[in-house]
Amino acid sequence: MEQFRERQIKQYLQEEPRPNYDAMWTVIEQEASKRKLEQTPNSLGRSRKRWISAAVMASCFLIIGVPVFASVALNWDGLSGGKSITAALNQGYGQQYDKQALSEGVTMGLHGVVADDKKMKLLVSMDPDPTGTVFDAIEFEHIKITDASGKSVLLQGYLQYDEQSGKLLGIYEAPNELKGRKQYVLSAENLVFYQYAEVPLKSIPQTGQTILTDTSRYPSLDIESVQRSKGQFIVRYNVKTTEANAEHWDPHLILKTNKGGTDQGVRTILPHEGSGLLIQQEFELSEQEWTEAEFDFSYLREVSRVKGSWQIDFEADGKKAAEVLLSRKLLNNAEFEHITGKALQKLIITPLEIRIAYLEDQSMERMKEGSVWYDTVRLEVDGKEIEGVFYLLGDGPNNYQHVYQFSSPEWYKDWSDASLKLILKDPVVTKRDKSKNWVELHQPNKEKQYVEMKVEDFYVKFTYYMDGKDLVVESESDDPHFKGISQTMLRVAGEDVYPKMAPSEPNSSGTKVERYENLNISETLELNPGFYRYFDSARDIEIPLIETKS
Repeated sequence: MEQFRERQIKQYLQEEPRPNYDAMWTVIEQEASKRKLEQTPNSLGRSRKRWISAAVMASCFLIIGVPVFASVALNWDGLSGGKSITAALNQGYGQQYDKQALSEGVTMGLHGVVADDKKMKLLVSMDPDPTGTVFDAIEFEHIKITDASGKSVLLQGYLQYDEQSGKLLGIYEAPNELKGRKQYVLSAENLVFYQYAEVPLKSIPQTGQTILTDTSRYPSLDIESVQRSKGQFIVRYNVKTTEANAEHWDPHLILKTNKGGTDQGVRTILPHEGSGLLIQQEFELSEQEWTEAEFDFSYLREVSRVKGSWQIDFEADGKKAAEVLLSRKLLNNAEFEHITGKALQKLIITPLEIRIAYLEDQSMERMKEGSVWYDTVRLEVDGKEIEGVFYLLGDGPNNYQHVYQFSSPEWYKDWSDASLKLILKDPVVTKRDKSKNWVELHQPNKEKQYVEMKVEDFYVKFTYYMDGKDLVVESESDDPHFKGISQTMLRVAGEDVYPKMAPSEPNSSGTKVERYENLNISETLELNPGFYRYFDSARDIEIPLIETKS
């Protein structure tokens, strides 16, 4: 079964996802403990019943008309990346097709192939389930391309129902290894349809509780914590499962109010070293509404499948796409590097996308100045702005390349004299400075004790107490611009001591709870906020991209 992409998982989990923020947040959280990043790609298509757009590469695109090459009025523009692909095809890059294959009375169509220096993308259509199954998600059980030598590559992508044509439309991609023209076979097997199952739970979630779900795939939920903070109830729970890719079927809680409403809150999959799937959901409601609420456990279950096998021969040409690449080195800018901690490297423009590559200073010394994440990334092209995202290229932490990525606008064709400006706004700064921000703690005991510290311009309240042999430290701030503590640290008899890793949801500003296990409290204890995050509008920046030819 084809895998989810991490960004699409987040799309399932939040109505207004920040997939780019999650990538950076994961880097920061892992660096706080191991300074490593692990990512897992994943993907499922969504339904005609309650479709949620599965955006992959960019957060928004400009509007164009139905592509002129399409033999049927198929709305490729409704798919993430569809506009740039159809624009590239209309400008003569890639191959336009109207190929079909029939299996079990269901037709697959291949309508176009575009390749650039990184990816090959295919426009695919499918007839819907002839039985008229209503579905929430859909996927191929297997889909791949095979070249003339027999080498196969699995495709990543998703299908979306198009009401105008009544078809399922999808964009599938694979790494591009083309050096010229090459023959391929597109092969797909079994179209699988899913609906959300909703299992009523017998109780309201409470800290330490185990709730049975009476399902084989996800038999129980271990409620790790339920917190009340700033008008929200924050529920963190472990979904017990033996499945290798447990997130694939989108397990989550649904809150039902006594007024008939439903709420899935803001959902995040958290890094987790143990078994199961660690999820956090935040519900905004009053204490009375919480006590009167009911909960369901929801996940995707298979409801129908078309047992078919489809094959389409096609030819792809990577040479033409490679010829139109614009690649320019970017000049160093001392002010930009000081404010952002990033050194611009190269501008790359392909028929499908624009990439701005940069080096991120991830040293602990830089953390004293702050690692800056930008929620808003834009590129101004001759006075017009397009929105972009943060992206990681490469096949592992040691080979990752940091880029800002934009979908190539269909209205721009000649880049030789383009005026480009990078616009970065809404910065969130992550800092750690062991040379300051220390406070000595009174001898901990079972009673809660409090200490307040000024961190940057924000007052942070720390609550600490003993739970058996463990020291528990809670941290919070009332200032909405303070985004929270990622990981505190202690100094015990001159030695640095760190708590058990407790990942936070990226946009969470509630109470952080950490546990120092088996701590020796007979020595002097000093507390440091460690890694902390805050909003800093002074780091908004705009920079012209002055290039020199490579």
